[in-house]
Amino acid sequence: MSIEIDLAGRVALVTGAAKGMGLEIARTLAECGARVGLGDVDEPGLAEVGDVGRTVRLDVTDPASVEAALDDVEGALGPVDLLVNNAGIASPRQGMPFTNQDPSDWDPVLAVNARGVFTVSRAAATRMMERRRGGIVNISSIAGRANLSTDPAYATSKAGVVTLTQIMARDLAPYGIRVNAVCPGMVLTPFYLSQYEFAAARDPEVAKLGPVGFFEQKASRLIPLGRGQEPRDIAQAVAFLASDLASSITGQSLNVDGGLVFN
Repeated sequence: MSIEIDLAGRVALVTGAAKGMGLEIARTLAECGARVGLGDVDEPGLAEVGDVGRTVRLDVTDPASVEAALDDVEGALGPVDLLVNNAGIASPRQGMPFTNQDPSDWDPVLAVNARGVFTVSRAAATRMMERRRGGIVNISSIAGRANLSTDPAYATSKAGVVTLTQIMARDLAPYGIRVNAVCPGMVLTPFYLSQYEFAAARDPEVAKLGPVGFFEQKASRLIPLGRGQEPRDIAQAVAFLASDLASSITGQSLNVDGGLVFN
């Protein structure tokens, strides 16, 4: 018997979908049959995503922008019954130790990564509650589950997403709405490349390796399965959690990291 992820008839909204992991998530959901809205503040990036779905400007830190994006997507595609909170940023100045950072490093990261998840989820969940159905998948990180990150602000924001996922799952369960999180490990995306550039600027040996070489070396050294993750790995986990195959799963945070973190 063949079991496939079937999202036909679903309408999904993916935040941070102009590139990288968010774009791959949107593509995978579309391949599974969903009608997809792609939201991002990067309007030039959205213009280049191709024929994936409905693109819309969405600033997760701005409640008015969130409501406008939901209205746009629902007007074009129908009621949103799947939200993927993928938008995220890191601090321009890393930790090592945490005292290297100051409040200006924290405020934007918490606003996008933590408060942004709350803002978009509240707006989408209010609509889902009226229909008594829906699903939310939050993109957290293994940085929020273990002391592996050189960016304390990012790690703290992603730990908050894990906790918020549990709170949302409890509150929305009576309405038939499931909420889960995916915690990516090491993924070669534009987000990672920005982290590489920071490390290369501080360490000439890192710069010699190049972004891919540095990524592969680090992954083979740290990850039990011996390789880093690809955006597709994360996207498939999101599609599974969004589907009826996961109909009894809520409040969980799934590590997709090759065994880097066992908790």
